[in-house]
Amino acid sequence: MKVLDVLNRIVQALAAAFLAVMTVLVLIQVFFRYALGDPLGSPQELSIYCMAWVIMLGASAAVRHDTHISVTFVVARMPPPLRRLARWVNQALVVTFFAILAWQGWLLTTRAMLQMSPTTGIPVGWIVLAIPLCSVISIAYVVDQIARESRKDRNGPG
Repeated sequence: MKVLDVLNRIVQALAAAFLAVMTVLVLIQVFFRYALGDPLGSPQELSIYCMAWVIMLGASAAVRHDTHISVTFVVARMPPPLRRLARWVNQALVVTFFAILAWQGWLLTTRAMLQMSPTTGIPVGWIVLAIPLCSVISIAYVVDQIARESRKDRNGPG
């Protein structure tokens, strides 16, 4: 699906941007801590927040490309119909997991908007927002995978 491809490019670009910012912040923190002997609190806190976003965005990108770690030893030895069933069950479980994560993440985000970060004053909800947002994106990716596999199954191999 073209929209999801564009979304994935945005997800990957954001992950790269957060990673770059995180790297610069860590270098600044190291410089101030070891060269000047005066550590700063804000860069450390912001780098942790960037890392949270990098992890969630990267996980979504991995879902899009179906590159999460998996153990295929048993499934690979199943006959094709059972393999398809195992894949469908797996995808249903993944969608369920991300739906729960999205819902609970949203509840946490709304509560965390009231809490301010100690050194930067940023509402913590903006950091926690990565959980429900990336969970919803991951659900869209899995649903797209299900639709593509369903079309492939209907059309037969080839």
